[in-house]
Amino acid sequence: MIRSILLVLGESPYDASAKNFAFWLARKEGSQIQALAVIDIAAFEVPVIGTPDGFMPSVVAPPLRESRNVLMELTDVANERLNRFSTQCAKRGIPCFTEHKTGMPGDIINRASIAHDIVVLSRAGYGRISRSEEGVDAFIAPAIRASVRPVLVVGLEFREDSEIRNILVAYDGSRHAARALSLAADLANRPGVSCTLLTVAPSEEVGREVLEPAETFLGRRGIMHAKQVKVGSKPSDVICNMVKTGGVDLLIMGAYGHSPIREVLFGSTTEHVLANCNANVILQS
Repeated sequence: MIRSILLVLGESPYDASAKNFAFWLARKEGSQIQALAVIDIAAFEVPVIGTPDGFMPSVVAPPLRESRNVLMELTDVANERLNRFSTQCAKRGIPCFTEHKTGMPGDIINRASIAHDIVVLSRAGYGRISRSEEGVDAFIAPAIRASVRPVLVVGLEFREDSEIRNILVAYDGSRHAARALSLAADLANRPGVSCTLLTVAPSEEVGREVLEPAETFLGRRGIMHAKQVKVGSKPSDVICNMVKTGGVDLLIMGAYGHSPIREVLFGSTTEHVLANCNANVILQS
């Protein structure tokens, strides 16, 4: 059950879909929302050109007075966002709590997420943090890496009156994907929702073997589901194609796959999916 949602607010209008999904999820699950405005500590750093020997740092802290002015300005903006969101929740009868914190975004979200069941992020709109060429803020990857809870990165267009009818669970046998099954079962366990298990494997036989424990897990929880084994070597392409052609409303997957460096580097499949699929994606680290 999803009892508490941590929503990380960004700039309007980028965070509109994330807010709408949080409203939708809170109503469906009877949840409360904790709205968090993050003031990135990088806002207090000023880039400089280093010396030829590389001795000089690439960033330095501005004077104390300037830092205080920047902090006051960013705090005012954060409070405006939080007050606006609190009013929106009150109109909908959704329990809501708000707070702002200053520091490293990934660390802040990691600590805050412990008290909640899921983290909701928009794809862009988080202040000074640069936006990649693919349209996903650089903020997203470290936030997912740091979070101990599943992270929902909302698609570009999600209306408050939308419905989640078709859930795709991309399962590769990793422990991250295995952890995501519990949330998939919770969200699929409602009338009118279909669930499909997908794996990409070098052969049908290997794929069926990978999916077997996931099928058992969902079956024991009474979740009716379909399964698909796609033979191939590029899971990200297969997943994106299914999302685009299969009318998928929600994609659930592990943030990392089978890789010896998955704890250090953000999963390449995940990055490709976020960059190329305009889908609502729940990622489990």
